Order: sequence, then structure tokens, then C-alpha cells
Amino acid sequence: MKPKFILFYSLFFIVSSVVFAFLLFPGKELAAYLSQVVKNQNFILIIDDVKPAIPFTLKFENTKFLIGQNINQDLGQKINEGTQIIPQSFEVFLDPVSILKNKKQIKFQSNFSQGSIKGQLLLNSFDPLSFSNGTAFLSGMKISDFRYKTDLADIIFNCELNGEYRQSRAGGKDDFGNGSLLIQNFSAEMKNSFFNILNLPIVDFSNIKLEFIQQTNGLTITKCLAMGSIINVKLKGRVDIAFPVQKTRLNLTGVILPDSPYLAKFANMARIKSVVKNSKKEGIIFTIKGTLKNPEIKI
Repeated sequence: MKPKFILFYSLFFIVSSVVFAFLLFPGKELAAYLSQVVKNQNFILIIDDVKPAIPFTLKFENTKFLIGQNINQDLGQKINEGTQIIPQSFEVFLDPVSILKNKKQIKFQSNFSQGSIKGQLLLNSFDPLSFSNGTAFLSGMKISDFRYKTDLADIIFNCELNGEYRQSRAGGKDDFGNGSLLIQNFSAEMKNSFFNILNLPIVDFSNIKLEFIQQTNGLTITKCLAMGSIINVKLKGRVDIAFPVQKTRLNLTGVILPDSPYLAKFANMARIKSVVKNSKKEGIIFTIKGTLKNPEIKI
């Protein structure tokens, strides 16, 4: 057989194999399997279908992330209401070399709320799902007209998020993560809130820089500096995460800094003067305790 025919049949075989692999790809079955594997008491992944793409890419269709939303598997009913996240797209990129290794490197990318999340995981196993470390980068995510109601105030948030997160898992108490967030153009319209005492129906910050350490049962905010046209605030403390999220507990200490543009106006209020001795030097110190549903803010 002539070499050109050998090349032709080889190319025909390769192309045919690729075409049939795409046509016969078990997307529904893989989606059901991943939905079953990536699940625990407080986190559920729902995928409708998985489509292969070139090169070494899997596209997840109609993907939903349910956080803090327990499901009764026998009855198919929700036990606790939680947070539902529906990205515009979600893709996983496979490293063909690492697939042959014990630990597999998988990259992912998702578009959500006009922004994107990119990252990678180093998987130890698929079933049960276990990974040794991971990274994620958040860029340009916009939150508009997000409404949150607490016993203390009715709040409407608007902001843009950028940040990064890194996690290392060694097992047990050694699991930890750390990350940072840059929150820009933040505004919060609040009714019946602590800030209304200070005649602030809307609180806005041009930049909020936040650094945190994540452990198994919560977050420690090591640094938070918020700079705004009205007040400048520092904050640190502990956030103990619970499900549903509204039961998450707060133990934070903050200070409205002395360089806040409107500090003099606040300091001259009788209610503030009765508890703050030297606001021009120390600022106004406050604490936030309780739960997300029922926070308590005290000066």
C-alpha cells in the first residue's frame, strides 16, 4: 500500500474516532455522576448535561450550585432554604498528562454576574471527591440591587468584586485557606439600621480591601479597610459559618476612623458623645455580634 493511502486511512481513522467520541459522549450520565459525587450536607451541584469540546474541555450545561440547601433524597424536597448560584457558563479543562498521574490537575472557568471565576484543583480522587489544594481568582463580578433583610435593617447592596483564594488541604485540623477581596463602588441603602442613627440612609465606600484566613468552621478577618466619601472604617474578627447562612455568627470589632470626612458631625451627636470620649483621636469603636439574620451593633 502506498504511503499516501496509509496516511489517508490513518487520518480517516483518527477523525472518525474523534467524531464518534463526540457523538457518543455520555454527557447525561457524566452529569448525573458528577452531581452525585460533588455533594455534601450543605453543598449540592446540579448539572443537566456535559458536552466535550476541543482541546480537552468539558462544558457543563444548566449548572446550579446550591449552598446551605439540604435536600431530602427520598422525597426530593428542600429541608432548608439556602443560596442558589446559577453561572452563565462553566467549563473544566483537563490536563492530558496529569490524568495519568495519581493526583490530577483540573482547571475551571465560569462566567457569572458579568464577571469571571478562574482556578484549578489538584484532585486526589473523584469518588469520594478529595483535593489537596486549590486556587480561585475572581474578576469583575458585579452585584446589583441585591436585597438582604435582617432583624436590624433592610439592606440593598451594589458593588463590584475582585479577589483571590488559595486552599491547602492536609486533612483534619490542618486544612486552611487564605484569600483577599477588593470590593469597589460599594453602596448599601439601609432602613431602620444603626447607621440611620448617624443620619446615614446610604453608606458608600469607593474601596474595601479585605484579607481573611479560612478554617474548617469559619473565617478570621485579619484585615479590612473601607474608604468612603462619608466614613472610613477598619474591621477585624471572626465569622463562624453555619447553614442556613442566616445563622452564621459574627464576632467583629471595628472603628470609624478619625480621618472620616463626617466624623465631627457624628461626634457632636448627644447619643455618640455619651459613650465616646475622644473620637477625634481614637475614632468611634463599635462591635458587631450575633447572627447574619439578627446582628447586634454596639458602640
